[in-house]
Amino acid sequence: MIMDGRTSLRDCLIAALAAACVAVAAALMLPTVVIADRLVEDAAVGALSPPRPQSREIAIVAITEDTLATLPHRAPIDRAFLASTVAALRQAEVRALGVDVLIDQPTTPDADAALKTALRAPGPPVVLLTAADPTPLTERQRAFHDSFLDGMTVGHGNLAADRLDGVVRRHVPRLDGLPSFPAALAEAAGAGAGVPAGMFRIAWRAAGADAAPPFPIYPAEAVPFLPRDWLAGRIVILGVASPALDRHATPVAGRGGSTAGVVIQAHVLSQMLSGEDHPRVPVWAWAAVCVLAALAGGSLVAAAPPPALLAAGAVAGAAGLWIGAAGLYRAGGPLISPLAPSLAWLMAISAAAALAAWRERVAKAMLMGLFTSHLSAPVARQIWEQRDTFLQGGRPRPQSLTATVMFTDIADFTPISEQLGPERLMAWLEDYLEAMTDIIVGHDGIVLRFIGDGILAIFGAPIPRTDPAAIAEDARRAVRAALAMEAALDALAARWADDGLPPAAVRVGIVTGPMTAGSVGAFRHLEYTVMGDTVNTAARLEALAKTVEPPPGSRCRILIAQSTRDNAAETVDSVCIGDIALKGKARPLPVYQVLGPAADAAAQASGSRPARAASASASSTVM
Repeated sequence: MIMDGRTSLRDCLIAALAAACVAVAAALMLPTVVIADRLVEDAAVGALSPPRPQSREIAIVAITEDTLATLPHRAPIDRAFLASTVAALRQAEVRALGVDVLIDQPTTPDADAALKTALRAPGPPVVLLTAADPTPLTERQRAFHDSFLDGMTVGHGNLAADRLDGVVRRHVPRLDGLPSFPAALAEAAGAGAGVPAGMFRIAWRAAGADAAPPFPIYPAEAVPFLPRDWLAGRIVILGVASPALDRHATPVAGRGGSTAGVVIQAHVLSQMLSGEDHPRVPVWAWAAVCVLAALAGGSLVAAAPPPALLAAGAVAGAAGLWIGAAGLYRAGGPLISPLAPSLAWLMAISAAAALAAWRERVAKAMLMGLFTSHLSAPVARQIWEQRDTFLQGGRPRPQSLTATVMFTDIADFTPISEQLGPERLMAWLEDYLEAMTDIIVGHDGIVLRFIGDGILAIFGAPIPRTDPAAIAEDARRAVRAALAMEAALDALAARWADDGLPPAAVRVGIVTGPMTAGSVGAFRHLEYTVMGDTVNTAARLEALAKTVEPPPGSRCRILIAQSTRDNAAETVDSVCIGDIALKGKARPLPVYQVLGPAADAAAQASGSRPARAASASASSTVM
């Protein structure tokens, strides 16, 4: 069976599914792709998150560089200042207060005592930051830390940085049973029901339409002077917001930027209070988008657009995925990272296109092999481009056509083979067949097969000719090829003489007419063939050529039927050798011998015509 080279929709979709699996696996397991995918998501979160009004539930009181500049020392932060700030915040009737400052070493006894008193005084609940076991502390630090926080509500401040690139994208609400700082603060504020049980992705709160930060931030030194309603009823987080302290890479910080730890805690707390989830689609939905993108890419290839259009479609489709994902997220929809879907789309197109190209190469090789690969480039291109005309069910369909058949054979081949011996004979014969094949191919004919020293060629197949002019041109090409063989034999004879090899003389029979063409053989060995009276007549003419003399100085005896002469009359000079009764024919047929090209007619006019042998008389019968 011969494939037509076209890849079916089913095959393209199978290739697309394989590409989708590879893309999904790469996006889940290949570190480089995983990091790239997360960076794309980060960029979308940082630049495209829909604006939101500033939080009315959470406020940040920041210990800034300006704040630290007014204190006696930077580290540990002055406990007396912390005590007064905590007292002022509790007097402001905040809903709850979180102190995002690690108390892990003593300062002055009076300042430490003042802070402890302010933290334990009656009023709104207070949550302090504690160092979970993974936090590296000396024994002295751990002892003071545990003693100072004894009996107080605490939460760990460990942030879950991504192991691949160090970006904080997730939060661990409980670590060995210990609640995180924002989880403990949410519980203290009476909103513990919104705290997830396990690790979750942080739903970063976007800035407002007026570029206002997600949370109001007030400098710690200004707390005593703030209007009461700015803080009353809010959950307030007191922490350091310095460019040099407690900074972390986050999606909202941009590439190369960082976010203060106190701001990260505020984002997590806001998510716990609102019960929101990260807007990213579930993994199964994301994988489904990848599969759909891949199937669309496979379908595009199955449509068999021109290469330039396919390339443009591939680029446009990938761009559409990115623009669509960005627009969906900006409009408030879920976040779908377009990296993996676009990879699936492009990989599916590449895989399906590679499959199509491979199938085309295999099909073309098989199709050309069916015609023994002896084809000129124009004929091969025509056969391939018009394969639907003569292929059916994966093999050449039986069809009737009008073409020109040529049979050639070497005269006196048996004595020559006996003279040369096997090795020299095969080299001599290969040299001859190569030269004759080149001539036939050069005249847009097709060599169907070699029959020992004989050649069967056809002009005008397998694409059926429907135009009489095309049929006539095929006949002229066949006759010109025969005349070119005559010239080639002289060149071969000269070269063979130098090697002590004999020359060759050739008989040629050419007939133009209707015939049946198709393939015969089994699945693993198909052979394109032609059959019918026209083919048989050409074989009979080649045999008849034994009975005539070649033109003077010629090594070729070329006989053509009336049908060929009618189409090639202006191409060659020929002479009728009689109406010959060929075997299997009810009536004798006019047969012509080709004397040379038409341009030689004047030179031949005064010369003698080849004598006919007695066996070629009008009453003779030729096998």
